[in-house]
This record gives sequence, structure tokens and C-alpha cells, in this order.
Amino acid sequence: MNVRAAGTAAGEQPRAGKAVAKTADFKGALARAQAPFAPPPSRTQPAALAARPVGSGSLAAVPGLASFRGRIAAQESAGAGWSARNPASGALGRYQMLPVALKDIGWQDASGAWTGRAAALGIRSEADFLSSPAAQEAAMGQFLQRTEKQLAANGALGAAGTVVTATDGQPLPITEAGLVAAAHRRGAGAVARWLEHRTRTPDAPVPEATRAAFASVERRLRDFAGLSVAAGPAGASPSA
Repeated sequence: MNVRAAGTAAGEQPRAGKAVAKTADFKGALARAQAPFAPPPSRTQPAALAARPVGSGSLAAVPGLASFRGRIAAQESAGAGWSARNPASGALGRYQMLPVALKDIGWQDASGAWTGRAAALGIRSEADFLSSPAAQEAAMGQFLQRTEKQLAANGALGAAGTVVTATDGQPLPITEAGLVAAAHRRGAGAVARWLEHRTRTPDAPVPEATRAAFASVERRLRDFAGLSVAAGPAGASPSA
């Protein structure tokens, strides 16, 4: 979050007054930094999103699910399939699940060992995971559900249905599918930071350290804007 320092009050102030003012400014800035992202008022809420609560229903009943996952797979594993493995990052399978993602959903422990939750689906090794489409679909479903909850918790999901000006100056529709897809690639925190920058400080330059992340978030939002998807119940295994 960009925190702007309060302007200097006109006239000379006693030292005690300055100290109090600085303390108040600091506390105010700290409170703003800790507050979750507050999305702008919805302008063009799509009918499909307005009619369906977040994470509701079964995956089979959600229009566009196969297309959503198919597009994720195309961008992540470039069609390499279920056995795809990235030796540099350790990402696994059709959806290139990173070790941190498998830990987040409880399939691996802190040391990288497969847990009882994974074993319940027959996964006790990396080879098991790479040879099981059903397990990969279940893991993806649980990860998307977790991602959706994170987006709801940090306030970013509330921006679905609005239009935000992207860093290139073009209007960018914000949809639930786009937000979830962007968070799948960059994390829910990066999505919230991008939204905050574009809605609260749109004229501020993009920090060098976040340019790549912001560009990635915008690509995902555009690529998935026409799709509809929900994370759905954990463990579901639709066709993709």
C-alpha cells in the first residue's frame, strides 16, 4: 500500500505538538496498511455472477468449468499433460501445482512428504500424483476453493463486476474467473495489491518490484474475463 505522509501544518508548532501529530499520523497509516482492500462499487455486475453465491453448488453445475481449467492447463503446462514436471520450480501435473500450493491444501507437510489427505486418494509419491488425473483434479479443486476464500478474505473478490483502468490505460473488466485465475498464478495478495494500486492510486507509477506481477495479473484478468467458474466443493473431479 502506498501511504502518503500528512502535509506539514502551517506555522511553528511546539515540539510536544509535533510528537503527538507524528504519533497520530503513524497510527493512522498503520491502520490503513492493515485494513483489507475495499473494492469500488460494482458498476456492471454480470448476471451469472449476481445470480450465484461464491463457491456455491457443485462443479458440474458451473458453466464454463472445463474451459476454465483447460485454459489454466494450456497456460501452465502448455499441453504437456498430467505427467508434466518443471524441474526448476518443482511444479507438478497438468495445472503445475507448486510445492507451496500442495502444502497449502494439506497434501504435503512442511518437509515435502505426502500426507494422509493425499494418501486417501492413493497419492504417496510424486509419481503417484503425476499418474493420477483424478487426484490432480481434486487437488486443483481444493486449491481453487482456498484461493477463492483468500480473495474473499482480502476483499479482492468483491471487485468482480467492476471495470478498472489497467496500467496501459485501457478498461479492464474484473470477473470472478479472472480474479481466481490471476491468484492461481500470482497469489491472492498480489491481486489485492494490484487492485489497490489501480483503484486508490491509479496515477502513481508502478513500483519496479511489482511490474512483472501486475502485468501477469492483468494478462490473467483479460484471458479469463469471458469464462465463468467457481472453486466448488473440495475434492470434486470434473472432466477437463
